[in-house]
Amino acid sequence: MISASIVVQTVTPSLGVPGGEIEIRCRGFRPDLPYSAQVLLGNVRAEIISASEELINIRLPDSPQALGITLKTSENTSAVFPFSPARRLAGGLQPVCNPVVASDGSIITTISGRRGQRVAQPLIRVTRLGETIPYSCEVMNPTGLALDKNGQLYISSRNDGVVYRYTEFEQLDIVAEDVGVACGIVFDSEGFLYVGDRSGKIYRIDENGNKKEFAALEPSISAYHLAVDSLNRLYVTGPTLSLRDSLYRISAEGKVQVLLQGLARPQGMAFLPGGDLLLAAAYQGKKGIFRYSADTGMLTHYIAAPILVGLAVSGEDIFLADNTSIFWTKPEGAFKSIS
Repeated sequence: MISASIVVQTVTPSLGVPGGEIEIRCRGFRPDLPYSAQVLLGNVRAEIISASEELINIRLPDSPQALGITLKTSENTSAVFPFSPARRLAGGLQPVCNPVVASDGSIITTISGRRGQRVAQPLIRVTRLGETIPYSCEVMNPTGLALDKNGQLYISSRNDGVVYRYTEFEQLDIVAEDVGVACGIVFDSEGFLYVGDRSGKIYRIDENGNKKEFAALEPSISAYHLAVDSLNRLYVTGPTLSLRDSLYRISAEGKVQVLLQGLARPQGMAFLPGGDLLLAAAYQGKKGIFRYSADTGMLTHYIAAPILVGLAVSGEDIFLADNTSIFWTKPEGAFKSIS
């Protein structure tokens, strides 16, 4: 039966990926009834990490059809509190940086392979229905992906130190060579392409392929991840040997500024339409996607998830990448079919 004696008040954060940890503020839950006290996401039971009558921490199960969270004991059941987990669109992948969203709304990502491993079909298109379309492009260890203003795809290879243009997903041309262990790439509004060499350099490449060293940072043990804001300022993350890493912002003149410190394994980034930055990282014991406001300098936990490598934003749609899968979600619980 449904009873007012158990009430879900808030769920934080309001978005999550299977395996992410969320906090439930409630009233009247009875964790002292261990055999009957349950937290359900749809019909799937969630793992309770800790619980009291007013606060529960759970790990989200994989329950793609769930529309809400229910608290249940042998005595009472709460009303359903709206909460829709991110939906897995495709698995069996290997993204290592941000995916990109093509003009038709599909998501482009990679099966990157180990360093020096050649994968027969390393580039994957994922449709909104979760269908996967492989491409047999001859790029070893495709890593960073970016679309130019004409919708053409650029691909970095961390094995070759090369950036390629994959015109119409048919013709592969070299755009830049000798850019180190080339990882994240991104375009600004003026057509400059930035390339993150994880050994400690950021390169800027103009539309004619001319390359210059733009900035120098501490080397990363895995990859540099890049994003550009509406003012053409470059944002960079990259896990290092330090236990705590930073978010950097680099001006158009190449001046490096530390915006945030204390991050653990910061990786992919993308901007929301309103200008706030979404960042994949762990921070103060929480994991997933954090929302950074350049206006206030505040960092808030936005999406609960295990460690993610990248993300992409297209309108209200948010696409998330771990090292095997692509997920889809929408902000503020505005969920509807994306087919």
